[in-house]
Amino acid sequence: MGPIQIFLLGFEDFRATGSIAAELIALSDAGTIRIVDARLLLRESADEVSAVRISDLDDSDREHLRAAVGALVGLGAGAVLGGEDGATAGLILGADAALDAGELGLSAAEIGQLAEELEVGDALLLLVIENVWAAGFADAIRESGVVFAQQDYVSLEGLVALGAMLGLDVATDS
Repeated sequence: MGPIQIFLLGFEDFRATGSIAAELIALSDAGTIRIVDARLLLRESADEVSAVRISDLDDSDREHLRAAVGALVGLGAGAVLGGEDGATAGLILGADAALDAGELGLSAAEIGQLAEELEVGDALLLLVIENVWAAGFADAIRESGVVFAQQDYVSLEGLVALGAMLGLDVATDS
């Protein structure tokens, strides 16, 4: 399994161009990502929120993913229960928790609350993808015996901010 990535994107005065959906579909069709769950919520009026949902997973895929995630959570609990017992407990408890929490780790009530907070014309995209392209790399990292791993992404805006900060530091160091 590749790394799972979660996005929560908010849009003011949303204009549907289809470019995000087209790119997600192209990445999925190419086998680069797998769309675990994607939901677009759009506040159409004070009384109406439209929702569109897509996923690459069928029911069997969802069950397998829940079990795998649950087992991984259980391995983390292994210090309390013992490695294999923790994985088994996590497989059961994690799968049940995933069912209760919903596909995005949010309950239906929490998603409803997010929708209620949208202003007319605003939208929210909740997206969970598996980075299929990185599955082999993730396996290699695990097999190397790594004891600590963390990753993050830097947006273009973040790079601009970093450049601005470095520019200020360079200007004050001279």
